[in-house]
Amino acid sequence: MKLKGSTILWTFIFCIFMGITVVSIGIGAAIPSINLIARPFVCPGGQMQNTSQVYTPSPIETVTTITWYCVDEKTGTQTELGVFPMVLYAGVIYGLLLFLLVLIGMEIFARRLASNLGSVRNPGGADMAEILDRLGLTEQFHNTSAGQDQQDLAKLLNNSGSALTRMKELKGLRDANLISEAEYEQKREEILKNL
Repeated sequence: MKLKGSTILWTFIFCIFMGITVVSIGIGAAIPSINLIARPFVCPGGQMQNTSQVYTPSPIETVTTITWYCVDEKTGTQTELGVFPMVLYAGVIYGLLLFLLVLIGMEIFARRLASNLGSVRNPGGADMAEILDRLGLTEQFHNTSAGQDQQDLAKLLNNSGSALTRMKELKGLRDANLISEAEYEQKREEILKNL
């Protein structure tokens, strides 16, 4: 299964939005150090540092503010960083990482789904020609006239999966010498007639 272009585009937009809002702003408020990933963009050639200030504007309210600074490694001067550029850069980086993880997850899910659908259509991983051959129906399939009702043919192919399972069980019984060759042939004919 292939992923559609519109699915990928909307997934990309969603991941960038989540990277900015949830990771950079939301989690970044609780764990400020995760926004250090934006350093190469907002503080090139320096180190990012933050300071916290706690204010109590009223007896029931406490406010904590975090201020980020870019400290030049050569001179030691501090320049206050704007929160929004830092959050945007960090959020986009986290959004891209999230997008890659989601794409990998979607691809794994799509492959598993395709594999499961393939095993439903083709029991045991066998293709339809192999199933017909195992059931001894190859000749009947090739002798089907063009005018024959397609529903009969579809019914034959749909029933082949359960018939194949019964044939395998029957062969297992014969191989274990639990039934005679005559009983095996008789039951085999019954299974084929029920198709």
